[in-house]
Amino acid sequence: MTDIRSVQVADGVSFFVPQAEGVLFSEIGFIYNEIFEDRTYLRHGVELSDSSRIVDAGANVGLFTIFVKQQFPGAQVLALEPIPDIHQALRNNLDAHGVEGVDTRRIALGLKHEPGVRFTFYPAIPGNSTRYPEQKKVGQDVTVEQIGQEAVDRVMQGVEVDVEVERLSTVLREWAPDGPVDLLKVDVEGAELDVLEGLDADDWQRIRQTVIEVQDLDGRLDTITGILESHGFSVTVERANLPEVFHYFMVYATRQP
Repeated sequence: MTDIRSVQVADGVSFFVPQAEGVLFSEIGFIYNEIFEDRTYLRHGVELSDSSRIVDAGANVGLFTIFVKQQFPGAQVLALEPIPDIHQALRNNLDAHGVEGVDTRRIALGLKHEPGVRFTFYPAIPGNSTRYPEQKKVGQDVTVEQIGQEAVDRVMQGVEVDVEVERLSTVLREWAPDGPVDLLKVDVEGAELDVLEGLDADDWQRIRQTVIEVQDLDGRLDTITGILESHGFSVTVERANLPEVFHYFMVYATRQP
Protein backbone atom coordinates (compact mmCIF):
# COMPACT_ATOMS: atom_id res chain seq x y z
CA MET A 1 0.00 0.00 0.00
CA THR A 2 1.28 3.49 -0.91
CA ASP A 3 0.49 6.73 0.89
CA ILE A 4 1.63 10.24 0.08
CA ARG A 5 3.47 11.50 3.14
CA SER A 6 5.45 14.56 4.14
CA VAL A 7 9.14 13.81 4.74
CA GLN A 8 11.54 16.30 6.35
CA VAL A 9 14.81 16.73 4.44
CA ALA A 10 16.31 19.71 6.33
CA ASP A 11 15.40 22.05 9.17
CA GLY A 12 12.00 23.44 8.26
CA VAL A 13 12.00 21.82 4.81
CA SER A 14 9.66 18.96 3.94
CA PHE A 15 8.30 17.42 0.76
CA PHE A 16 5.46 15.08 -0.03
CA VAL A 17 6.50 11.71 -1.45
CA PRO A 18 4.75 8.43 -2.22
CA GLN A 19 5.83 6.12 0.57
CA ALA A 20 5.30 2.38 0.73
CA GLU A 21 3.94 1.00 3.99
CA GLY A 22 6.72 -0.16 6.30
CA VAL A 23 9.55 1.66 4.48
CA LEU A 24 11.85 3.26 7.03
CA PHE A 25 13.89 5.47 4.71
CA SER A 26 13.30 7.79 1.80
CA GLU A 27 15.38 8.64 -1.27
CA ILE A 28 14.09 12.21 -1.14
CA GLY A 29 16.97 13.38 1.07
CA PHE A 30 19.50 12.35 -1.56
CA ILE A 31 17.51 14.11 -4.29
CA TYR A 32 17.22 17.26 -2.16
CA ASN A 33 20.97 17.41 -1.61
CA GLU A 34 21.64 16.79 -5.29
CA ILE A 35 19.39 19.65 -6.42
CA PHE A 36 19.40 22.23 -3.62
CA GLU A 37 22.78 21.76 -1.95
CA ASP A 38 25.02 20.54 -4.79
CA ARG A 39 23.13 22.50 -7.50
CA THR A 40 23.81 19.60 -9.83
CA TYR A 41 21.72 20.97 -12.70
CA LEU A 42 23.33 24.42 -12.78
CA ARG A 43 26.92 23.57 -13.66
CA HIS A 44 29.29 23.79 -16.62
CA GLY A 45 27.91 27.01 -18.02
CA VAL A 46 24.20 26.25 -17.59
CA GLU A 47 22.51 29.53 -16.69
CA LEU A 48 18.91 30.57 -16.11
CA SER A 49 17.08 33.83 -15.48
CA ASP A 50 13.70 35.17 -14.44
CA SER A 51 12.55 35.01 -18.05
CA SER A 52 13.65 31.43 -18.75
CA ARG A 53 11.39 28.73 -20.16
CA ILE A 54 12.23 25.30 -18.73
CA VAL A 55 11.04 21.79 -19.45
CA ASP A 56 11.40 19.42 -16.48
CA ALA A 57 11.11 15.96 -18.05
CA GLY A 58 10.89 13.38 -15.32
CA ALA A 59 9.85 15.93 -12.72
CA ASN A 60 9.38 13.30 -9.99
CA VAL A 61 7.84 15.02 -6.93
CA GLY A 62 8.91 18.46 -8.12
CA LEU A 63 12.14 19.33 -6.33
CA PHE A 64 13.93 20.68 -9.40
CA THR A 65 10.86 22.67 -10.44
CA ILE A 66 10.56 24.14 -6.93
CA PHE A 67 14.28 24.92 -6.81
CA VAL A 68 14.09 26.75 -10.15
CA LYS A 69 11.00 28.73 -9.15
CA GLN A 70 12.59 29.75 -5.84
CA GLN A 71 15.73 30.92 -7.63
CA PHE A 72 13.93 32.48 -10.61
CA PRO A 73 10.29 33.25 -9.71
CA GLY A 74 9.46 34.57 -13.16
CA ALA A 75 10.59 31.44 -14.99
CA GLN A 76 7.99 29.39 -16.87
CA VAL A 77 8.21 25.66 -16.14
CA LEU A 78 6.58 22.68 -17.82
CA ALA A 79 6.82 19.72 -15.40
CA LEU A 80 6.18 16.28 -16.86
CA GLU A 81 5.68 13.26 -14.58
CA PRO A 82 3.80 10.16 -15.77
CA ILE A 83 3.32 8.04 -12.63
CA PRO A 84 -0.04 8.87 -10.95
CA ASP A 85 1.08 8.76 -7.29
CA ILE A 86 4.27 10.70 -8.04
CA HIS A 87 2.36 13.27 -10.07
CA GLN A 88 -0.03 13.78 -7.16
CA ALA A 89 2.92 14.32 -4.80
CA LEU A 90 4.30 16.84 -7.30
CA ARG A 91 1.04 18.78 -7.22
CA ASN A 92 0.96 18.62 -3.41
CA ASN A 93 4.51 19.98 -3.19
CA LEU A 94 3.83 22.90 -5.52
CA ASP A 95 0.82 23.84 -3.39
CA ALA A 96 2.67 23.36 -0.09
CA HIS A 97 5.60 25.51 -1.21
CA GLY A 98 3.40 28.20 -2.74
CA VAL A 99 4.79 27.69 -6.24
CA GLU A 100 2.73 29.12 -9.09
CA GLY A 101 3.25 29.42 -12.83
CA VAL A 102 4.00 25.73 -13.41
CA ASP A 103 2.22 23.67 -16.06
CA THR A 104 2.12 20.04 -14.86
CA ARG A 105 1.20 17.15 -17.13
CA ARG A 106 0.90 13.45 -16.32
CA ILE A 107 2.68 12.11 -19.39
CA ALA A 108 5.97 10.50 -20.37
CA LEU A 109 8.07 11.41 -23.41
CA GLY A 110 9.08 9.11 -26.21
CA LEU A 111 9.70 8.55 -29.90
CA LYS A 112 6.00 8.45 -30.80
CA HIS A 113 2.55 8.90 -29.29
CA GLU A 114 1.43 5.80 -27.37
CA PRO A 115 -1.80 5.97 -25.34
CA GLY A 116 -1.07 3.15 -22.89
CA VAL A 117 2.47 2.02 -22.08
CA ARG A 118 3.30 -0.19 -19.11
CA PHE A 119 5.63 1.52 -16.61
CA THR A 120 6.91 0.13 -13.31
CA PHE A 121 6.30 2.24 -10.21
CA TYR A 122 8.48 1.44 -7.18
CA PRO A 123 6.58 2.63 -4.07
CA ALA A 124 9.68 2.28 -1.88
CA ILE A 125 11.94 4.26 -4.26
CA PRO A 126 9.55 6.20 -6.51
CA GLY A 127 12.33 8.22 -8.15
CA ASN A 128 13.50 5.00 -9.83
CA SER A 129 10.15 4.29 -11.50
CA THR A 130 10.71 3.50 -15.15
CA ARG A 131 9.53 2.20 -18.51
CA TYR A 132 12.55 -0.13 -18.53
CA PRO A 133 12.65 -2.03 -15.22
CA GLU A 134 15.23 -4.54 -16.48
CA GLN A 135 17.84 -1.76 -16.40
CA LYS A 136 17.39 -1.47 -12.64
CA LYS A 137 19.19 -4.79 -12.25
CA VAL A 138 22.50 -3.19 -13.27
CA GLY A 139 24.75 -2.90 -10.22
CA GLN A 140 22.17 -4.51 -7.95
CA ASP A 141 24.77 -6.94 -6.56
CA VAL A 142 26.40 -4.01 -4.76
CA THR A 143 23.12 -3.09 -3.10
CA VAL A 144 22.56 -6.70 -2.09
CA GLU A 145 25.97 -6.69 -0.39
CA GLN A 146 25.01 -3.55 1.52
CA ILE A 147 21.48 -4.32 2.70
CA GLY A 148 20.84 -7.99 1.83
CA GLN A 149 18.74 -9.74 -0.80
CA GLU A 150 15.52 -9.68 1.24
CA ALA A 151 15.68 -5.90 1.64
CA VAL A 152 16.50 -5.42 -2.06
CA ASP A 153 13.55 -7.59 -3.07
CA ARG A 154 11.27 -5.52 -0.86
CA VAL A 155 12.56 -2.18 -2.14
CA MET A 156 12.40 -3.29 -5.77
CA GLN A 157 8.84 -4.57 -5.56
CA GLY A 158 7.19 -2.77 -8.45
CA VAL A 159 3.61 -1.95 -9.41
CA GLU A 160 2.69 -1.76 -13.09
CA VAL A 161 0.81 1.32 -14.25
CA ASP A 162 -0.38 2.44 -17.70
CA VAL A 163 1.12 5.71 -18.91
CA GLU A 164 0.49 7.98 -21.89
CA VAL A 165 3.61 8.67 -23.94
CA GLU A 166 3.90 11.73 -26.19
CA ARG A 167 6.60 13.23 -28.41
CA LEU A 168 8.45 16.20 -26.96
CA SER A 169 7.90 18.20 -30.15
CA THR A 170 4.14 17.71 -29.83
CA VAL A 171 4.21 18.87 -26.20
CA LEU A 172 6.39 21.89 -26.97
CA ARG A 173 4.13 23.09 -29.75
CA GLU A 174 1.18 23.06 -27.35
CA TRP A 175 3.02 24.68 -24.44
CA ALA A 176 5.30 27.13 -26.25
CA PRO A 177 4.57 27.26 -29.99
CA ASP A 178 7.56 29.46 -30.77
CA GLY A 179 10.62 31.01 -29.21
CA PRO A 180 13.46 29.43 -27.26
CA VAL A 181 13.39 26.77 -24.56
CA ASP A 182 16.15 27.85 -22.23
CA LEU A 183 16.63 24.50 -20.50
CA LEU A 184 15.56 20.95 -21.20
CA LYS A 185 16.22 18.93 -18.05
CA VAL A 186 15.89 15.16 -18.56
CA ASP A 187 15.87 12.58 -15.74
CA VAL A 188 13.75 9.73 -17.04
CA GLU A 189 15.33 6.52 -15.75
CA GLY A 190 16.50 4.85 -18.95
CA ALA A 191 14.30 6.64 -21.51
CA GLU A 192 16.58 9.61 -22.15
CA LEU A 193 17.31 8.60 -25.75
CA ASP A 194 13.55 8.19 -26.33
CA VAL A 195 13.03 11.80 -25.24
CA LEU A 196 15.62 13.15 -27.67
CA GLU A 197 14.29 11.07 -30.55
CA GLY A 198 10.91 12.76 -30.08
CA LEU A 199 12.32 16.17 -31.08
CA ASP A 200 12.00 17.43 -34.67
CA ALA A 201 14.88 19.32 -36.28
CA ASP A 202 13.14 22.70 -36.02
CA ASP A 203 12.51 22.19 -32.32
CA TRP A 204 16.11 21.16 -31.69
CA GLN A 205 17.10 24.67 -32.76
CA ARG A 206 14.86 26.11 -30.04
CA ILE A 207 16.67 24.28 -27.23
CA ARG A 208 19.37 26.53 -25.74
CA GLN A 209 20.66 24.25 -22.95
CA THR A 210 20.04 20.73 -21.75
CA VAL A 211 21.09 18.66 -18.75
CA ILE A 212 20.51 14.92 -18.99
CA GLU A 213 21.08 12.10 -16.52
CA VAL A 214 22.28 9.13 -18.58
CA GLN A 215 22.72 5.52 -17.56
CA ASP A 216 25.48 4.41 -19.91
CA LEU A 217 24.26 1.03 -21.15
CA ASP A 218 24.91 -0.26 -24.69
CA GLY A 219 26.84 2.87 -25.66
CA ARG A 220 23.99 5.24 -24.76
CA LEU A 221 26.28 7.97 -23.42
CA ASP A 222 28.26 8.23 -26.67
CA THR A 223 25.03 8.15 -28.70
CA ILE A 224 23.49 11.00 -26.73
CA THR A 225 26.62 13.17 -26.75
CA GLY A 226 26.90 12.57 -30.49
CA ILE A 227 23.29 13.69 -31.04
CA LEU A 228 23.85 16.83 -29.00
CA GLU A 229 27.07 17.73 -30.80
CA SER A 230 25.40 17.16 -34.17
CA HIS A 231 22.81 19.79 -33.20
CA GLY A 232 25.45 22.37 -32.35
CA PHE A 233 25.91 21.94 -28.61
CA SER A 234 29.12 22.06 -26.64
CA VAL A 235 28.98 19.04 -24.31
CA THR A 236 30.49 18.34 -20.90
CA VAL A 237 30.16 14.96 -19.19
CA GLU A 238 30.76 14.14 -15.54
CA ARG A 239 30.13 11.01 -13.54
CA ALA A 240 27.02 11.22 -11.37
CA ASN A 241 27.34 11.09 -7.59
CA LEU A 242 26.58 7.38 -7.47
CA PRO A 243 28.75 4.24 -7.32
CA GLU A 244 30.47 3.61 -10.67
CA VAL A 245 28.85 0.20 -10.99
CA PHE A 246 25.50 1.86 -11.80
CA HIS A 247 27.00 3.67 -14.85
CA TYR A 248 25.25 7.02 -14.32
CA PHE A 249 26.56 10.24 -15.86
CA MET A 250 25.43 13.85 -16.07
CA VAL A 251 25.54 15.43 -19.53
CA TYR A 252 25.58 19.24 -19.81
CA ALA A 253 25.04 20.80 -23.24
CA THR A 254 25.06 24.49 -24.07
CA ARG A 255 25.13 26.57 -27.23
CA GLN A 256 27.72 29.26 -27.84
CA PRO A 257 26.13 32.73 -27.48
